[in-house]
Amino acid sequence: MLILGEIRTCLLRSSSSVRKNVVGELLRLIPGEPVRLAERPIAHAVSSDVIRGVDCSLPTESGTRARGIGTVSGRALISAGRVLQGSVTARIQRAKFGHRLAWAHYLSKPGVVEMIGRASAADVAEGFLAKSPSAQTLDLGAVGDSIISRVQAHPGMDHAFPFHSARTVMRWAALAVDDPADGHVTFTVESDTLRSIFVSLSEKDLPSAVRFCEDVALHDWVLTTLLRIVERSGLGSGGDGEVIKRLRPAVDHVMHVWMPAFHVPDSMRPLWQALDRRTGFSLQRDATVSRIRDLLTMRSVLAMHDADPVRRGEPQQSGGVGGKK
Repeated sequence: MLILGEIRTCLLRSSSSVRKNVVGELLRLIPGEPVRLAERPIAHAVSSDVIRGVDCSLPTESGTRARGIGTVSGRALISAGRVLQGSVTARIQRAKFGHRLAWAHYLSKPGVVEMIGRASAADVAEGFLAKSPSAQTLDLGAVGDSIISRVQAHPGMDHAFPFHSARTVMRWAALAVDDPADGHVTFTVESDTLRSIFVSLSEKDLPSAVRFCEDVALHDWVLTTLLRIVERSGLGSGGDGEVIKRLRPAVDHVMHVWMPAFHVPDSMRPLWQALDRRTGFSLQRDATVSRIRDLLTMRSVLAMHDADPVRRGEPQQSGGVGGKK
């Protein structure tokens, strides 16, 4: 079994964090379907699944022809009332027949794409991660973009970004292996905004890869955005007042979103920890946050010093009245 996915992560188009009741409205993509909401330790919400039909070529690393017919599953997620994700997945299964069946057959298996052809699951996974989608191949990102656009256009927000940030894309593939000991994860930074993840794990844990990759994508965006804010602030180049002003979006909107692996199934947390050790996500984030906090602390100390005439060395006026001449 193979699962392919693509996740778009961006800042929610709102000048401030969106309240819980508004988040519920933003994520009601299907009328009458529930929105899953959690408040602790950080607000997190997930929409119901949106299903889209596909009939297209599947990318392969070897060039072997493969056709995919079925449906893909997409959903929107909002974290901390600030960060929006559009996540789309396709479970790839080999078709029992070498021809297309009636759509009723595919609609009965939401989120499943049946593959016609001789390509192996590993070949499709490698092709999906290595090649950008074309008009003829499976394009999960297009579905993710449509979900994000729908949420961003909701009238329940003021549609004002509090600061500039880039949208990141994470393309991932999860492949089932016979021996759980063979499970591993590979994370690659393809460009400033594109990342890829390959996960191999036991078949019973394969569905958990969806939530795992969504969580990695979220925290990759948080770290990437934090680093860009610091880079633009001029931290370390003097002019502390202006630097602090430029760093404020990091404090107000980004730093508190860091809660890695909390909403990931327990079986996937060791994989998250292994990924974190290799990539240094948490180390880089902690070092960056420490730089910001050190600057704010130093600025506060200097402000207290400047406001205290004793520390400035200024002469003090006597508080006595009617002193002896």
